[in-house]
This record gives sequence, structure tokens and C-alpha cells, in this order.
Amino acid sequence: MKFKHYLIVFIAAFGLSFFFASCLNEDNKIPPNCYDGILNNDEEGIDCGGSCAEPCDHCINGIYEPNKGETWLDCGGVDCPPCAQCANGIKDGDEVGIDCGGSCGGCEMLCGDGLLNGLEDELDCEYDEDGVEESCDHCPTCVDEVMNGTEVGIDCGGSGCAPCCTTNNCRNGIMDGNEFWTDCGGSICPDCKDTLYFKVVPNNSYFFLPALFTNVDVANDPVINVTTTGFTSNGGSITLTFTAAIPNQQFDLATIDPAIANITYTDELGTLHSSAFTGATGKITFVKKASVTIPDNALDGCHKPAGGYTFYRATFSNVAIKTMDGLTTATINDGAFQFTVKP
Repeated sequence: MKFKHYLIVFIAAFGLSFFFASCLNEDNKIPPNCYDGILNNDEEGIDCGGSCAEPCDHCINGIYEPNKGETWLDCGGVDCPPCAQCANGIKDGDEVGIDCGGSCGGCEMLCGDGLLNGLEDELDCEYDEDGVEESCDHCPTCVDEVMNGTEVGIDCGGSGCAPCCTTNNCRNGIMDGNEFWTDCGGSICPDCKDTLYFKVVPNNSYFFLPALFTNVDVANDPVINVTTTGFTSNGGSITLTFTAAIPNQQFDLATIDPAIANITYTDELGTLHSSAFTGATGKITFVKKASVTIPDNALDGCHKPAGGYTFYRATFSNVAIKTMDGLTTATINDGAFQFTVKP
């Protein structure tokens, strides 16, 4: 009896060891294959195409493959079902464009399908036509003042446009090439906007884009004269006046002659504050940041008239200006004013 018990225990132990030895582990797992229901290896579809013996059904892959007999996307030919009227690549029925309009729905629905259809002039895009509303994005051109298509700068470089004057990128968020400021100015990028902005404490009024701007007296460069005014959304206004020696002129509002540099701020109640009034403090730095000259024989791709372009920028922060009686203070933080002089 004892022998039988030992035999049974031995057989059970042997069976268990065989069972555990056969369990999957990192070394004996079945590798990805053409029957696992997963898109892996070099498969074109799940468990089909690539090195798998089973070819994928080209009639359901969402790709137009005329080389496989399709007459339009996943339809027509010997293998695929017939194309529906609104998806046959032909303008027919009551359509106003290829497969759109009338009973087929709006043409804008076809702007991202990778097919030349609808009202498109090129793949998923259209050119402007007088009196015709576009349904898709505008097709890239070399004169649209936008870096698009294969361009490497604004309207230059790439496969179709003339070479760029410089290699800077006008959309990379970096001040590079011969840009005057981040992604603007220089020989390629769009001109930097004339801008005036700052924050007044304590009411946090913001100002943008000068409403009134007296351009620079460039005849006296490097001494220039400029006046600009911006308005707040709540009815206030600010005016900056400079007669500046360029470059790197810093004004101390506590000591400077108001005829050379002055800031006036009128709040929404009509109360005037000025750096010319006693007690005003703060500094303003006015700098000639950059210049570029585009010659008459510049490479096509600059897309700017020949001549000299000069960029100026003034910065100021923690400027405290007073009312005439000296009792009220307006503090201006994080301010900047910039403009470009061009032909």
C-alpha cells in the first residue's frame, strides 16, 4: 500500500511539474503573428497584407487605389461594389461640384478627404474667385503672404517658390535670421505691427495698437521724433512722446525734460496724469533694434519693396506718473511700444 501511495504522489508531482513548465513566460510566448487580431509586424491591415499570406481587402481601407481597379474611393472595378452617385468622382445628378451639392450635401464636407473633388482646384483646397464663396482652405501660392505649402519662409523656398533671401522661419516662435522681432520684420517675414501695450495699476486697463501715430522723422536719424496715442476699452487714453537719440537711449522721468520724453495718461474719469508733473518716477528705454536694406535687385522671394526698413522699440515698467496736484499716482507696468519705418 505504501508503494502505491508513493507511486501516486510521484505521478501527480510529475504531472504538475510538466503543467507549470508549459506555462507561458517571456521566453516562450507566441510572437506577434497573422492570426492574433492585432495590427502588428509589417501588416497593412489587421492580420493581412505585408508578410501575411492573406491580402487585405482594398475596397474597405479608405484609400483610393486606381491601380487595383477602383474607379473612386473603395468602389468600382471588378472587386469593389459599384460607386454611389455622390461618391463616384463625377459631377452628375443635381450636384454643383464633384460629389457635392444638391442631394449630396455641402461641398465643404469633402475638404479633408484626400481626393480632388467638390469645388477644389487642387487637392482639398481652392483659389479665390470673384463672387464665388470658397468651401475649402485657400491653396498655397507664392504671393499670399503666408508661409504654407512647402515654403521655408513667407512666399519663398520650397518646391515651387523662389529662393528665400534668408533661411529664417517666420513661424518657429524664435527671433532668428534677420527678423526684427519674433517671427516678424527683416527681409522675409511680415512687418512687425505697430504696437503699444501696458497695464495700469490698480485698475488693470490694457492698451493695444496705437490709434494715433505720428511717424518717425527719419531725416534726423539717429535723433528721431515720435508721438503715439492708445485708448483703453473703458475710455481712458495714453500718449507717449519721444525725441530720442538712437541707439540705447534711456530716459529717467524724474529728471528728463518733458520736451524730450513724456507720458500722459487720462483715466476713464478724465483725470490727467503726466510724467511732467512733480513726483513722477520710472525709466523708459528707447532702442533702434534693427535695420535691413533690400536692394533693387533682391532675389524674388523677399516680396518687399526695395529700400531700408528700421525697427524701433521702447520698453517701460513700474513708471509712476502723477496728477498735477501730486495727490494721485497711476503706475504703468510691463509696457512696450514698437514700430517699423519702411519706404
